[in-house]
Amino acid sequence: MGTWQLLLVGLVMLLGLLGVVTPGVPGPLIVWSGTLWWSMAELSALAWAVLAGGTGLLLLDQAVVRLLPRPRRTTAPAAGEAWATTLFTCLLVVGAWAAAVVLG
Repeated sequence: MGTWQLLLVGLVMLLGLLGVVTPGVPGPLIVWSGTLWWSMAELSALAWAVLAGGTGLLLLDQAVVRLLPRPRRTTAPAAGEAWATTLFTCLLVVGAWAAAVVLG
């Protein structure tokens, strides 16, 4: 995988991280798409392991977000009430990708 393609994958993942804190943008899906793009281009066991681990973490995050209690409000609920757990999960996936690129 070339340097420019790695930079583009990193940019997609950065946009996904920004999408987590931006209402209406599917940040975890963008992070997962960047991981999928990298693993499809890399085609190594490490790349597939990062994709599988990232997929599992992001699915687990979706289940945890659904189980978290929502604060009661009199106004309409804000989008992304549990954004901190989703941001942490996306940071784990991006960190695993960065470690795999640097060390692998």
